[in-house]
Amino acid sequence: MKAAKFLSLLVATLALLAAAECALAEPYLAVQKGLQCSMCHSNPAGGGKRTAYGNVFAQSELPARRLGDGKFWTGELAKWLSVGGDLRASFEDVDMPQRDSTADTEFGRGTFYVEAFIVPNRLSIYVDEQFSPDGLENRELYLRLNSKNTKWFVAGGEFYLPYGLRLQDDTAFVRQASGINFANTGRGVQGGYVAGPWSAIASVTRGDGDDASDRQVSLVTSHVRSNWRVGVSANVNDDDAGDRAMLGLFAGLKTGPVAWLAEIDRINDDISPGLTIDAIAAFLEANWSLRAGSNLKFSYDYLDPDGDVREDHQVRYSLVWEHSPVQFVQARVGYRLYDGVPQSAPQNRRVFFIELHGFF
Repeated sequence: MKAAKFLSLLVATLALLAAAECALAEPYLAVQKGLQCSMCHSNPAGGGKRTAYGNVFAQSELPARRLGDGKFWTGELAKWLSVGGDLRASFEDVDMPQRDSTADTEFGRGTFYVEAFIVPNRLSIYVDEQFSPDGLENRELYLRLNSKNTKWFVAGGEFYLPYGLRLQDDTAFVRQASGINFANTGRGVQGGYVAGPWSAIASVTRGDGDDASDRQVSLVTSHVRSNWRVGVSANVNDDDAGDRAMLGLFAGLKTGPVAWLAEIDRINDDISPGLTIDAIAAFLEANWSLRAGSNLKFSYDYLDPDGDVREDHQVRYSLVWEHSPVQFVQARVGYRLYDGVPQSAPQNRRVFFIELHGFF
């Protein structure tokens, strides 16, 4: 059995290496550089298509070495059109108490980005489309208008909600508990201010219920310095299934070769008259740049899903090695240990994974 498991792992690893093409940016890189997320991404809150600067950074500073000596790829096909994409493949082995371990390999999931500048630097259309063998799924689609000095903007359409650290890992407790992650978007309007060390982005979207009057308001604001940053998030969701209010604090700190990220969220769910649930989710991560193209990531997650219930908290420890051997290629190997309620096998699982990310 062990030999078969090892063989399947080896085959999956080799297949992943053969399928890879690209790499990924995360908030810790912004902390290392002392920059706003909007420097590397078209979306002011981060994530999605990379800007020309983000693409150049991914080719000149992120990898261990750069292949070729030609011009940098910036994503700009023309003055009015910019594109980008992500390709992903993964292998995951999950071991739960008193259950058979499971292994799964996923190929062929990717995302394609298009940004058309109707009026350069002022008016643009942005599209984020995810594709797989099963079909297409639109994730973001909005029209954006910038002020003349580009410090202010307003957008309308479908987009990710502004809240907390925009972590790549959607399984982090702060992303799962808040429900604000790359699996969920909102339709409405978004606007904000991004200039110098300050940024403030807010959105008003329709709630998840059937009532057209339901509304969700979300806000994230931050102050960025060369070696540190702090931010505050808030979200209020008026929904048929129950109202939710969230308040979060997040921060980043650079100490030599280590970039730290932290976030804590308080989540209040008003389920029904007389029934309220208060939850706490927290996240702490250290990213150690061992050398060019190599990063060692350790993270700690904490979740208390109900403050009125004793000993129901969960924790998670993650150790991940990220390697970018050349531009546009990143491999990630990691191990996660979950520790929760003893009676729940999923809350006490151990996960080993390999991921390959490609982007352009």
